[in-house]
Amino acid sequence: MKVFGNLHHHGLIVDDISRSMEVLGNELGVEWAPIRRFDPLRVWLPDMGWSEAHLTVTYSRQGPIHYELIEMIPGGAYEALRAVSPAHVGAWVADVGAEVEALLTDGWRVIAAGASPKHRYGQMAYMARDGGPVLEVVGEPIRPMIEEWIAS
Repeated sequence: MKVFGNLHHHGLIVDDISRSMEVLGNELGVEWAPIRRFDPLRVWLPDMGWSEAHLTVTYSRQGPIHYELIEMIPGGAYEALRAVSPAHVGAWVADVGAEVEALLTDGWRVIAAGASPKHRYGQMAYMARDGGPVLEVVGEPIRPMIEEWIAS
C-alpha cells in the first residue's frame, strides 16, 4: 500500500500525557512540542454520526516518524478509536476522501473521521482492518500546521 510509504507519526492514547511525556522522553531521548488542547474536537463516527472528543495532544520533535501522545477525556468520540487500539500510525495523503474510499474497497473500515462521507471525511480519518494496524490518513493541507507545531 502506497499510504504506508508516507508515514509521519506513531500515535498512542495515554492516560496521563504529562507522565507519558516524562517516561517516554527519558526512555527514548525525545523532546516534546507544546501541548495543545482540542476541547472540543468534532468527530464523525460511522455508527453515531457527529460526536465530540476532548483531547490533549503533543508530538515528539524528533522524526521523521514522530510520536504523538493523546490524552482523552473518557466518554468522548475517541473511545471508538481506543476500543480498537490505543495505538495507530499516521500517514500524509493528498486527498483523504479518495484514500478512504480506496481503503474501504480493500476491506478497511472507518473508525472515526473529521467529517462525514458526504464531506469526504474531512482532513483525517482513522481506519482499521482485521489483523492490521489502525491507520490515520491525514490530509496534506494540514501538514504545515502540524510541522509548525512540532517545530515551535
